[in-house]
Amino acid sequence: MRLVINESGLSTFKRRASRVYPREIYGILLGKKLKNSTYKVLKIVIPPIVESTYDYVIPDYNEIERIVFSSGLDYIGSIHSHPQASPTVSAHDYLYWDKNKDEVVGILSIRKRNSYKVTELKFWRKNSSLPVKFKTVKPDEE
Repeated sequence: MRLVINESGLSTFKRRASRVYPREIYGILLGKKLKNSTYKVLKIVIPPIVESTYDYVIPDYNEIERIVFSSGLDYIGSIHSHPQASPTVSAHDYLYWDKNKDEVVGILSIRKRNSYKVTELKFWRKNSSLPVKFKTVKPDEE
């Protein structure tokens, strides 16, 4: 499996995650399923949130369904942040992973250092021990 992600959408998500730090943030990945197990993420949409803490975020799932339906794009998966934690799937993430919908789950680690924040991003597939390879592209390269 390969992911190709719109660079501007990913940058926007990272900036927003940095602003809400130390709380988690959640987004959905919308795009197109291509040949050869390639997924092209065209948009990252941050849906309304029901509850957000330092340990988890609960999105409004009804609103997510409406967003996906009205976008005309395929639902590829989700992405969320892990403040002060690694970009690996936690027990909570695994428990609530939507087995029927999520092709991938992205986890953005944000760690605060003295005067700056360090990020690391990985995407995961269900029951895979290695992260999914991805590349970012500028909108004009799509």
